[in-house]
Amino acid sequence: MIPAVLIIEDEKILSEAMQAYLGRHGYDPTVAGSGEEGLQSLRESEADLVVLDYKLPRMDGLETLRQIKQLAPGTEVVMLTAHGTVKSAVEAMRAGAFDYLTKPVDLEELAVVLDKAWSHARLQRELRYWQDAGRKGDPRERIIGDSETTRQLRRQVERLASLERAEAGAPAILITGETGTGKGLVARTIHDLSPRADRPFVEVNCAAIPLALLESEIFGYERGAFTDARAAKAGLFEAADGGTLFLDEIGAMPLELQVKLLKVIEEKSVRRLGGLRPKVVDVRIIAATNTDLDEAVRSGGFRPDLLYRLKVLTLALPPLRERPEDIPPLARHYLAQAAREYRRPRRLHPDAEARLVGYPWPGNVRELANVLERVVLLHEAEEIHADDLGLGEGSTGGVPRGGAVDAERGAVRVDFSRGGVSLADLERTLIVEALKAAGGNRRRAAELLDISAETLRYRVEKYGIAAGEGSQAR
Repeated sequence: MIPAVLIIEDEKILSEAMQAYLGRHGYDPTVAGSGEEGLQSLRESEADLVVLDYKLPRMDGLETLRQIKQLAPGTEVVMLTAHGTVKSAVEAMRAGAFDYLTKPVDLEELAVVLDKAWSHARLQRELRYWQDAGRKGDPRERIIGDSETTRQLRRQVERLASLERAEAGAPAILITGETGTGKGLVARTIHDLSPRADRPFVEVNCAAIPLALLESEIFGYERGAFTDARAAKAGLFEAADGGTLFLDEIGAMPLELQVKLLKVIEEKSVRRLGGLRPKVVDVRIIAATNTDLDEAVRSGGFRPDLLYRLKVLTLALPPLRERPEDIPPLARHYLAQAAREYRRPRRLHPDAEARLVGYPWPGNVRELANVLERVVLLHEAEEIHADDLGLGEGSTGGVPRGGAVDAERGAVRVDFSRGGVSLADLERTLIVEALKAAGGNRRRAAELLDISAETLRYRVEKYGIAAGEGSQAR
């Protein structure tokens, strides 16, 4: 994208020189000879950046700046003046100017300042986009369901969102629940219902970022802190200042980083890698996990003092199988969402809703949403029946149905003479038998199946395979 620059300058020779120079250096410049003309230009076509002379005929630059900020608050303004006094600089910065240059203008310096202003403008636009995208509608309506469990969850979310200590800031919140239960959605809802709703919501998945990068991403670094640190970079704590930092999969955070996180929580300040001075930050921490952190503490994988800090307030999200009455409204919501996105109107037949209610949903709400998106894409008829869902007949928690797939003495047998076979049933049976052959050792079972340990973990969760099923001796 080529940024549009509006130059508001009454000195014609200077304005034409700036227009020509910026046009050669990646900008799309236009010129206005007065404040009134510049404001009219902004009304007709909003500029990304403005170069504004402080001393203009009739309406001066300071008043023009104030009106620009009312008309186009996302536009960054660089002030120019031949009267480079401290007073005028302070006035301009207070009125919202990005930076301030004195005449005679060095065109190279102007280009450098505009580059910085454009980078800042793009970051602010991106932040506003994600904030607006997250806040569409009433945040309470994101938690869908009519069960008493879900109604109680909505009440808990509202109560936790409102808790803000006068001086110490908002207490930490730990959200627990199985994979796919909506921990990220609940964290975002808490933020958007809190007094911090207009401030940043920054999310980081502790399991998705390599260990070598995680520390620098969260805490930031100074120039020269390590080999590739050619410039200083603010971390996610600084990016979330005044708002919320959501640490998903907190159980995957390495022990050495847990120490630093605990220090930030206790001291409310963060020090970048290679930095000497801590920076005070006001951040609400919401952490989430699908693992048992108490067990992780007992096994030495998680610090008990950090867990105590995070467990000030705890919110446990129930799995979908424990609130079956929520499945129909959730299914209708995700079906309508997928139908809008792909412009393929679809509706559920009652037998399809019954099949959805009877399925155990080991992947919870995320799996439900994926099933409905898939059926919208692959099913041609407008009405969706139970057999179109690909979930098999009835609800057996993934146990082979109809007897077409059997396991005996470590061998998996498929009998097509007795009817059709569910591929999901076959895969589940293979995983159970591999776990049995490996004595319950998941890594060895993954090797037997020629898949990664992470893929095996996902499929064990997907099919709801209990620990006892895969550790029985043959």
